[in-house]
Amino acid sequence: MNSPVHSNANPQAGLLACSRAPAALVLHDVAPRTHARCMALLGALAPMITPHGPMPVTLLVVPRYHGDSPLAEHRQFRAWLDSRLALGDEVVLHGYHHADNQPVTGPVDWVRRRIYTTEGEFARLDTPTALHLLTQGRDELTACGWAARGFVAPAWLTSCGTQEALAQLGFDWYATRTGLIDLRINHETAATSLVWSVRAAWRRQLSKIYNERLLRQLFNPARQNTPIRLGLHPVDADWPQAVLFWQNALAAVVAERPAVTKSRLVWSSSGASNGEASIPAPLSAVTWR
Repeated sequence: MNSPVHSNANPQAGLLACSRAPAALVLHDVAPRTHARCMALLGALAPMITPHGPMPVTLLVVPRYHGDSPLAEHRQFRAWLDSRLALGDEVVLHGYHHADNQPVTGPVDWVRRRIYTTEGEFARLDTPTALHLLTQGRDELTACGWAARGFVAPAWLTSCGTQEALAQLGFDWYATRTGLIDLRINHETAATSLVWSVRAAWRRQLSKIYNERLLRQLFNPARQNTPIRLGLHPVDADWPQAVLFWQNALAAVVAERPAVTKSRLVWSSSGASNGEASIPAPLSAVTWR
């Protein structure tokens, strides 16, 4: 028998009374293979995240990370994730294999899928293929008792076919690197994610410069209506420079912005109600809208 399905809608106290757009902490590439790194990274951020701090964690779960066995077979990982959900975190579907096996077509596509990333699994999928993988992924999450209302493609690369498939399957939202798309009302909110690339020294140095500059911009009073997205990866845990940045950034963010899950970030950014009775007030009443 399957476990009860966890809801990903959790009210965040004080959101409706705040004049600043909220912030969300998002951990990508969550899978049994990355479990140890996920725990290490969240451990480094423990004072600011649930249960010790105000920030819930949005967990982007990959059902078959690089060909791994089904999530249902990994009891320790499932128990850890269930414990995080009990604290108010949420699960979001994050690809299926997180591997890009499609051929590259042209120089622009080569840069996007071989330099920017090598894991853009949903970058070029047509609608039938995307429907198949999304359905499989959602079914595997459901088998573990997890309900995902949103989708984030690996490296945020979401083909037109994938967008159509998400709408057909009734997903509430998806995200790109620079925006949050509420599929229910066809609304996009501009919000660029903070993110590190750590696989080479030059990438780490550029990431430090880029993220520090973007964070300063987001703290400008003129940008107080822009949601803040902190996009972490398990491999960040291997690099003290990246961990220190996330510690300092998260401490500053929770002092300035309401802390929410990514679903709540999308709903409040679009000004639309999420349709759940557990949310007592319409999100269209948020003052910063």
